[in-house]
Amino acid sequence: MSNDLTRRSFVKWGTAAAGAATLAGFTGCAPSGQENAQKEGLSDTGDAPAEETGAWLTGACMNNCSCGSSRCLLKVYVEDGVPLKIRTDEQDEDSIEVPQRRACPRGRAQVSNMTSPARIKYPMKRKGWSPDNPNGGMRGKDEWERISWDEALDYIAAEMKKAYDNYGPRSILCAGYDDIGDTYFDPVVCLLNVMGGAVHHDMGTVSLGSWPLPEMLMTGGMLAAPDSLAVQDSQLHFHFGNNWMANKGGNTAYQLDYAKREGGKVIIVEPWLNQTAQAVADEWVPIVPGTDTAFCIGMAYHMIENNLQDQAFLDKYCVGFDAERMPEGADPKDNFKDYVLGTYDKEPKTPEWAEAICGVPAADIRRLAEEIAGTEKVNFFAGQSTTKIPAGEMFAQAFYTLAMMHGGLGTPGNYASWVGLHEGMSATPYCMAGDSSNGAGKNPVNPLTPPLLMSTPNWVEIEDPASWEKIDHSECWQSILEGAYGRDVWPGGKKPIDIHVIYSGAYQNSLNSLPNANAGIEVFRKVDFVWGANPFFDPSRQYCDIVLPVATWWEKGNIAWMNNSDTVYWADRIMEPLFESQPEGYIAEELAKRFDVDPSAANTMTDAERTYSSLSGAMYMTDHDTMAYAPLLTVSQADIDELGVDGEPQEGLMTVAEFKERGFFKIPRTKGDALTSVPYKAFYADPEANPLATSTGKFEIYCAGLAAYINSVGFSTISPIAKWQIGDPEQGAGTQTEEFPLLLWTPHSLRRAHTVNDNVVSLREAFPQECFMSVVDAEARGIETGDLVLMTSPHGKVLRPAKVLPTIVPGAVALQDGAWLRIDEESGIDLGGDPNILQAPKSSGEASQSWTGTLVQVEKYDGPLTLDPDKNTPIVMPVGIEE
Repeated sequence: MSNDLTRRSFVKWGTAAAGAATLAGFTGCAPSGQENAQKEGLSDTGDAPAEETGAWLTGACMNNCSCGSSRCLLKVYVEDGVPLKIRTDEQDEDSIEVPQRRACPRGRAQVSNMTSPARIKYPMKRKGWSPDNPNGGMRGKDEWERISWDEALDYIAAEMKKAYDNYGPRSILCAGYDDIGDTYFDPVVCLLNVMGGAVHHDMGTVSLGSWPLPEMLMTGGMLAAPDSLAVQDSQLHFHFGNNWMANKGGNTAYQLDYAKREGGKVIIVEPWLNQTAQAVADEWVPIVPGTDTAFCIGMAYHMIENNLQDQAFLDKYCVGFDAERMPEGADPKDNFKDYVLGTYDKEPKTPEWAEAICGVPAADIRRLAEEIAGTEKVNFFAGQSTTKIPAGEMFAQAFYTLAMMHGGLGTPGNYASWVGLHEGMSATPYCMAGDSSNGAGKNPVNPLTPPLLMSTPNWVEIEDPASWEKIDHSECWQSILEGAYGRDVWPGGKKPIDIHVIYSGAYQNSLNSLPNANAGIEVFRKVDFVWGANPFFDPSRQYCDIVLPVATWWEKGNIAWMNNSDTVYWADRIMEPLFESQPEGYIAEELAKRFDVDPSAANTMTDAERTYSSLSGAMYMTDHDTMAYAPLLTVSQADIDELGVDGEPQEGLMTVAEFKERGFFKIPRTKGDALTSVPYKAFYADPEANPLATSTGKFEIYCAGLAAYINSVGFSTISPIAKWQIGDPEQGAGTQTEEFPLLLWTPHSLRRAHTVNDNVVSLREAFPQECFMSVVDAEARGIETGDLVLMTSPHGKVLRPAKVLPTIVPGAVALQDGAWLRIDEESGIDLGGDPNILQAPKSSGEASQSWTGTLVQVEKYDGPLTLDPDKNTPIVMPVGIEE
């Protein structure tokens, strides 16, 4: 099954794998002359033109940056089937109406990523594993041996059958994406559904924090945000936890800067003077991580004390602000105003009270409250991570309440959102590609389809509690070790769990990505059988018994796809699958044959059908208010015949040939056009005729439904109004101890998109994984920049170089998310810098992860271990394989 390469192609591929990042991956950081030279085909020195005998193709950048808000345009130069260099979007003149989709360093390093030495080349088996003796304790330590595809698939089918026969489908953990909307990524998941299903670790939210339910139940909205042109109407942009430059890349920071140049002031509240705050903000407000709730409540006190709130807006459009306008059946004493004033609990939530918690001086809290109240049009924004704290719904409630006290929601320039400029993740994309998923049946282990963005059990609507079978992300590993998950308040109490087989696939690196990774390693070593499928030998695949090499998106391609809400891309097939890599559809079909299952039941669409579906279903919005869409592409009968599929011709804006040649479609915009997004506009215009989709039809500052739902799930207990709530032990501001006095938070890095790209040497060099800490905390420990420090929590230890900064609040340390773990087996210390080694395995609220606020200690390290610079650290490769 291996792919033949000519000697010339192989030499070129080797060159690309070794150093393409230097030539192509870093064009985003290169001087403009060098980048232009690469566009024109010049040598990397610019001395002489290099003859181009290949072709420039459109390559998918499938990095999932900050919940999918990027995936920018790549143009890949391919010669003899080998990708050699990259450029990005330069076809349109850059403008705020139709911005270029320029890739960030992560996207521009994709040649190095796709041709990385970390690629899994062929099926492999752990030497110490056999069907009769799994020898699980050697997972992650054992040597490997090469086997054939048939051997690997036979082993996997036999072990899966054994688990299904002896223990049933609830004994299988699918450590990959579930079957709602993501099946094109991995038809193997569809096969598991056909076989009876599997347990998934996808209850609650990972990226979204605690935002979904407060937004839905307090405002009736869902991913409601202004667009990049509408936001220019705002005079003040008051942002919590924004670092779009690092997590989204793309154009969001550019659009915010443009809004600033149009007259808006930008204030960013954040523990770190990060890249975005440095470049765009007029003011940085440093704050202790996870204390934004107290900060908002302190501002609310000053506004109430001085009658600065928009009382008319609160009276007409909201319920729960004061005793006079509480929803029916609620105790009038439970209103937000009396809580803030301390009317009944005798604790006024003054700016001084807030300062003691959040670290922002009381004078600044008063000044900022007055600035908000005195500005007519305010754009409130909060990053997703701001609610990744214990009882994160409390901050979401405080955030929306502050915006409602300012008033004007539903009018141009007044917004409150957490998804950011209508980018990427949006309930109303401006254009989209057609569905190219498998369309397979639901997971029989959990056939329920929860409301969008709600993946926790709603016991009121579930007649059979036994039908719910999802483990939450945060407590997954500990629950498997303990044999039970959930909460005692669930019908029947906690649910038993007995996992015997783990499938690690679907591009998920869950061993690396979920809290308490040490417990995850213990789980991987405990079960009967672990198999994985992925392009790269990342940590989740390093702890398997059998691994299969999967083709990358560049090796599949030939599909229209979208992520940014205003762009649809065409993805060419850039290269043939390297070595013995195969797409997931091949794996699913071959396993299906061994299970005596119709292969088409697992891989329900051919590649040609996926291509056709993505093209024919591509749409663009014509009017935002009516949500009207029209076909994007003209698909001719000749196009259909060329693909060899059944289909109907249609008329659109551009032909398929034009779309493929250009590589993308970007919807043209003008300020104030029919696509302008002003959330809640109809409600503001006529609240009686256009009530919100909330229990009262109004904005709910007192939201009984939210509290009832969160409390019934049992991951934490919250109030119907926003209150400051101290976290659980080991988690959150206010719970620090002498042993663990620091708060950990995990910002994004331009080195990775979550865990993707951590195998790229050039990105490792440019963005080393360091322990960020304040000058105050470092001096108290005798630590200087570059010193090795040992980061310790109740759950693990990480060794990293320190980066001492005057721009981080004292009492907090940061370790950027996604670094591939690398455990020193003798000491148990992680040398890779994975923050999930330290993270507390505790869910909160709607089963969200409480990333921010795990308690840690940082000390100068004087032990025997050493660390090379990240750029010199070898990529972990399967030991024992003979090339």
